[in-house]
Amino acid sequence: MKRIFVFSYHGKETYQTGFNRLLSLSEKLAESYEVHFVYGNKNKVERPIKIRGNLIEIPLSYTSGFFHNNYKKLIESGKRITAKFLLATYFFFTGKEIFDLGREFDNYKKKTNINLDKEDVILVSFPSIAIHNLGYALKQEFGCKLVLDYRDPGVFGYQQIEDNKILSFLRKRFLKRRELRNLKSADLIITISESIRTLFPEKYRTDISLVRNGYDFKKINFHLIKHHPYTFKLVYLGTVYNDQLQDTTFFKALRKFIDTHKVQPQYFQIRFIGTGESLRLKELIKHYNLEPYTYISQKMPIEQIYTELYSAAMFFHLKYGDRKEIITTKQYEYLAFQKPILLPVNDHGDLEESIKKYNAGFICENEEEIIEVLKNSMDNHFKGKPARINRTEEELYELSRQGQEEKLLKLIEKL
Repeated sequence: MKRIFVFSYHGKETYQTGFNRLLSLSEKLAESYEVHFVYGNKNKVERPIKIRGNLIEIPLSYTSGFFHNNYKKLIESGKRITAKFLLATYFFFTGKEIFDLGREFDNYKKKTNINLDKEDVILVSFPSIAIHNLGYALKQEFGCKLVLDYRDPGVFGYQQIEDNKILSFLRKRFLKRRELRNLKSADLIITISESIRTLFPEKYRTDISLVRNGYDFKKINFHLIKHHPYTFKLVYLGTVYNDQLQDTTFFKALRKFIDTHKVQPQYFQIRFIGTGESLRLKELIKHYNLEPYTYISQKMPIEQIYTELYSAAMFFHLKYGDRKEIITTKQYEYLAFQKPILLPVNDHGDLEESIKKYNAGFICENEEEIIEVLKNSMDNHFKGKPARINRTEEELYELSRQGQEEKLLKLIEKL
């Protein structure tokens, strides 16, 4: 049976969308191939290997040391910019990432005598160019087929989330040559949107296939999506980055909406689900006196997160600064839960396009429009006329991660 090796920088303990996506992809591929899903773990691995049919999970504990522990603490405390500076400095002096899955996998190979061959397929997923470099190195060593997956555009296109200009310059200056080398070596390149595809060098664009993000169809019980008659829940899903909080229009509008219409917190809640630590978000909530109305949960398994979404009245986005090419997994999850979506400040990009394409909600340009949307939606909610955007089974499957994985499976079969 042909083998596929899937590599993820992030491990299970991070609750990252990127990890969940690659796990789901590995499960799909394991229906037809023997799949080795190799991922890094910042914590000590309790079970070094897990086998489910053709799927072999191999979590590898990252080396623990001074730089590793400090980097981990910075990330966990929400000081991501400082953490990225440490990461860049370490890379500049050593040429490696602090958490280096390539090194850990090399150690694993030596201890287990596992060998790859030219019939194997390697799938490596950005973020972390080190993972793409690992894929390149394995292809050079064993002659495997190489699949490069981009959820972000790598060194091309927009400045990475929460990179400042210096970090972005250093990334493009020192990593571009390796990125081009990896692209040239790839047998298949995939990315999640047409917008990101156009950011790559022109010579590669026609060779890049689209496999979009999607929600996890297997983990939603559509019968549990309901109307919560007593509270209007405005829900945000996932991490909030500082770049998303540069524009404070949404928070100003919330305060004005609450004050103008004398809204009480038992009737109106702003819920950040699976968001984790964000010092800037907490500062804004405190600054606009939104504490009684706001709930922030830690990162958690996707099954637990989905239980929080069933009774939402409305979902919302926070645009990513000036970036127009970002379409996150949460958009597909919002669409799947079939409640209206609020884009408080227009991104004039992929989010606007998706909401319009699926007739999925509201796109605002200023505080007044946000307040009007919230007032009308809340009035209808308490009149027993909540908004629900029903979708067909075919549409829901097309939006799902599983539907997109069918496309990737066909692409890999051609290899």
